[in-house]
Amino acid sequence: MLEPRQKSIKLIERKNYGSSLRPLYTIAVRIEIVVKESPDMLHKLFTGTGLIARDTVPFDVVSNFRGSVENKPYYYALLVHEGNSKKYVVQAKDTGRSLRTGINYEPVIYPEELRLIHPAEFYRRDIEVKEWELHNYRHYFMAFIASKRYESFDMSVKREEKVTRLRVKITESELREKKVPCSWYLKRLSVFKDMDLEDEVMKEIKRYENE
Repeated sequence: MLEPRQKSIKLIERKNYGSSLRPLYTIAVRIEIVVKESPDMLHKLFTGTGLIARDTVPFDVVSNFRGSVENKPYYYALLVHEGNSKKYVVQAKDTGRSLRTGINYEPVIYPEELRLIHPAEFYRRDIEVKEWELHNYRHYFMAFIASKRYESFDMSVKREEKVTRLRVKITESELREKKVPCSWYLKRLSVFKDMDLEDEVMKEIKRYENE
């Protein structure tokens, strides 16, 4: 378990875009955590929890799933590979093919010499990760009509002098009740001593219960 040196959890959006009888909440939370461990150690740890996997960094064509609204890549890292620094990117490319169930995206991996190595394999191949980012945006379709339902997860891990700062933003829309957004991701982030992320995010949401 990691022991956070600093932490901050802030509710940045909680709006009901439905009605009082049929609520449709959009809830967004920003999380910052500072630890002593290196970005490489955190990368290994979150590979073990399943946060860094083919579910979050796809290597095959996927539907309705890209890096972010701003077209950020699924994954970015600054690596040390065979003694050389390299930038590694898994970018979503719109295939131009719209289906009944949505839009297909093809992952494109750079650089060419690492295109067959998934980030979940880095620690087994002695590839050091100096800093990294993970971006997931899943949107939903209903027949030929785009739904307003989506899940968004953005995370960056960077070294700052003698500590590492994790920055996370999670957003989920069309929730029928006030609950923790993107709980699937938080479960895989919950590796901090004396800190239940889901519970702490829920407490932050409830602080504004009367608004």
